[in-house]
Amino acid sequence: MVVLLLMGNGPQEARAQSLHYRGVVWNPPASTAQAQADLRQMHAMGINAVRTPLLRDKNLWLLADSLGLHLFQELPLDALSAEALNDTLAYATRVLELLLTEARDHPSVRHFGLARNSDTSEAVACAFFEQLTQRVHARGPSGSQTYYLTPFTTADQCRDAVDLVLLDVRDDANPLAALADGTGRIGVGALGLWVYATGEGVQRPHTPEAQARYLETHLGQMASVPQSAVFVHRWRDLETRTPDLRGDVMAPYVRRYGIFAANGVARPAAAVVEGMYTGTQTTFALPAGRPPVPGAAWSVVMGWGVCILLAICYALSPRLRFMAPRFFVAPGFYRESIREGRDIILWTSVMMLVLLALSVGVWGTLLLEVLRSTEAFHVLFQQLPFSLQVTGATLLAQPWLLVLLLGCIYALGVAVWATLLAVVARNRNPLVPGQALMLVLWPTWPMLLLMVAAMVIRLKPPEVAVTWTLVLLVAGLLTTVYAHIRALIDYRGVTRVSGGITLALVFASPITAMLIIGGFALLEVRTLMPLVWHLLTRL
Repeated sequence: MVVLLLMGNGPQEARAQSLHYRGVVWNPPASTAQAQADLRQMHAMGINAVRTPLLRDKNLWLLADSLGLHLFQELPLDALSAEALNDTLAYATRVLELLLTEARDHPSVRHFGLARNSDTSEAVACAFFEQLTQRVHARGPSGSQTYYLTPFTTADQCRDAVDLVLLDVRDDANPLAALADGTGRIGVGALGLWVYATGEGVQRPHTPEAQARYLETHLGQMASVPQSAVFVHRWRDLETRTPDLRGDVMAPYVRRYGIFAANGVARPAAAVVEGMYTGTQTTFALPAGRPPVPGAAWSVVMGWGVCILLAICYALSPRLRFMAPRFFVAPGFYRESIREGRDIILWTSVMMLVLLALSVGVWGTLLLEVLRSTEAFHVLFQQLPFSLQVTGATLLAQPWLLVLLLGCIYALGVAVWATLLAVVARNRNPLVPGQALMLVLWPTWPMLLLMVAAMVIRLKPPEVAVTWTLVLLVAGLLTTVYAHIRALIDYRGVTRVSGGITLALVFASPITAMLIIGGFALLEVRTLMPLVWHLLTRL
């Protein structure tokens, strides 16, 4: 068990030094000279622990030995499900054995990270950590300890399987709440706030000044609770392939947490970390700046626009007012009206197609806006090719454009399916465009209700919004199934086609095809799905 050390002479210094490990997360640069300069600068800033991937350059081990730094080196196991962790046990054992052998002559290498941000909310994962911890205790140098980094601050099941648990509390408004066990065996493995370069001042979210204030507030709190370690995330921004986009377009997908920018320029947070870790300063003057001007929630505005246009259509179209009750309460009369060509309202149906397509676009965009900042979304987003990541991030930064894109895709799918139904029925009971469009379109009316529900959920706190977003996703899938079944029942009643042809038309629907393609895409990342589910439901 790690104990807390109280050192220093003054009260500020004692408070800062009450953390045994005052650390930072670091990815070493390619240049050995630059990496060595980083380590020396860390030491000068009061940092005594560094979380890092496995270091291949043993010169860095030697320098860490001489500076008295503690290297928390981690196996390359990231974002794995509990089952996948156990599947990698043999590989992890081989890598760990080599690391233990090489670490014997280096006192800085005594902490071994077994996994990063993997699923520790299932007890089945604990066997992986237990076996590796036993091996480290049996074969590692004296004083060796194991740990893992986990995002499951409350649902973690495996903390007794390792010597130290580090929590990933990036962007958490109250990270101190995760350290309530009081044993000192729980530490903070990633504390930080992502930044972009738009605006300045602590009143504007995610500015460099806001990042500095976040670290000032929470580093001061961390020293007051029994724990062993705090690691600021991170030392320097990672170099990325991000094109020249506005700073907040790729956030939070390409997340910049560094207290130094990628080019080495210090952010205000660097002074905060140095002051807090050395105990020389605990309060900092940072410009307040101007609060951000609330932007228009275009997806919500467009949703209300859909509602207003729908009300106008209903008020101005007597045939719409006449057909709507038949659809809901007298389906037989509804089918007869379509079969005989009475009350066919082509242009109103086209307008309904536009409105329903927009409602689907608003619904999908609002749900993505809720999910986009969750760790689960980030895990899946990283699986996309980089070009698609850039495209997706750009669309999410322009909600009105995403609404139109999703709406156009949906409208095209409905139009193609209506055309296909008309073509199949041409030898039995031919359908004109207005008839086919009404058969396909009217059963999709629940999407209007789902759009309104999404507009309400968008305003809820994240822990509530995420849960209801999952409910709305399921509801959207059920609505699609209902719409296809009802449309084909009405279609068969109007055209008298055979049951086999009707069933085949289900799979001929472009919307069905898109759902099937989406299902196969999820199968490609099926090993991640348990982790994604647990990340979503932990809220």
